[in-house]
Amino acid sequence: MTDQTAEEQLRTHTRAALETAGISQAEIARQLGLSTKHLNMMLTGKSPLSLTWAEGILGLCGHTLVIGTRPDETEAQR
Repeated sequence: MTDQTAEEQLRTHTRAALETAGISQAEIARQLGLSTKHLNMMLTGKSPLSLTWAEGILGLCGHTLVIGTRPDETEAQR
């Protein structure tokens, strides 16, 4: 299990998708109708990154947001 919260994991994956897609934050912000400053604040944790915004960012990077659940490994071993 990771020490990151779900929001931190989402932020990490979203930043990685931006980097691998080679799309600038300025371009993503323009396409989503956001200021570059607000996008950067969401990506750095200074502002919440909602699932809706993450889905939009990831979509522009050619990714699909998938949310799932699984049993906790410690609970499954009981």
